Amino acid sequence: MADLPDQPLPRPSYYVNNPWRTRATGCFAGASMMLTITAIFYALGRLPLPLVGISVLLAMGAFGFGLYARRRAARFDADLGNGPGH
Repeated sequence: MADLPDQPLPRPSYYVNNPWRTRATGCFAGASMMLTITAIFYALGRLPLPLVGISVLLAMGAFGFGLYARRRAARFDADLGNGPGH
């Protein structure tokens, strides 16, 4: 059998899709958008105070989940170099 020239090894990919990164970003953006829209409509007199409270609580929940997702994203990135068995 004829010797084939050595094929170059495929280079490892340095980009790994981390699903927690996009969730964290989305949560922070969502919380910011909720608070901005709430402030605008409250300033225009179109939003009663109890709904402002509900909106702030929802924004706090989204922000809290964003912090959790950011921590999970950092853990996901840290585990990339360890591989199975480490």
